[in-house]
Amino acid sequence: MEEENVDNNIYQYKIILIGDSFVGKTSLIIRFCDDKYDLNSVATVGVDTKTKYILRKEKKIELQIWDTAGQERFRSLSKNCCNQMDGIVFVYDINNKETFKNIKLWYKNIKNVVNYNIVGTVLVGNKCDIENPQVDDNSIQKFCNTYNMKHVKVSAKENINVNDIFTTLVDIMVKLDSKSKRSLKRARSKIAKMTMVEEEEFYNKKKKNCC
Repeated sequence: MEEENVDNNIYQYKIILIGDSFVGKTSLIIRFCDDKYDLNSVATVGVDTKTKYILRKEKKIELQIWDTAGQERFRSLSKNCCNQMDGIVFVYDINNKETFKNIKLWYKNIKNVVNYNIVGTVLVGNKCDIENPQVDDNSIQKFCNTYNMKHVKVSAKENINVNDIFTTLVDIMVKLDSKSKRSLKRARSKIAKMTMVEEEEFYNKKKKNCC
């Protein structure tokens, strides 16, 4: 690894996953952060967080990933969390049309607390390992064109494209930072010393080409 080419800054981003219950938000986070899958995972109650370090295009990235409950009674909590975020992942179940339709409701529900011009967004269709998906590509493309989002089909269970969710979003957030220089305003990027464990994780991930 050519360490001299790596940016000495640590770029810190907060990301939140939102969407209906049982679309697999928690499973995606666990797969990405811990490379595990729990078939019997239960619905999140309230909010939970995990931190993940990656190396992306010679930049050291610290991701604080927020997991939110999808139940109706927790929507206000999710909404309040969103105004702190740098990136939002909208998750639906590709085999459940209702969860896809509800993405519009999630988007509109947080619109008054999120400036979509400076916050990165990605649309994610989970459970793509199941045959004959119920959400068709035309509907997905139409949504992405309307709301200016990139789309990633994934499977937490089979570990298909899960890393792509976060690398895609990181690229969007870094690009937004470079355009608006918002990192200075919101202290998102700072020079800091990394622990030996963090350094080892960055370098090992790079060697494995996982990010």
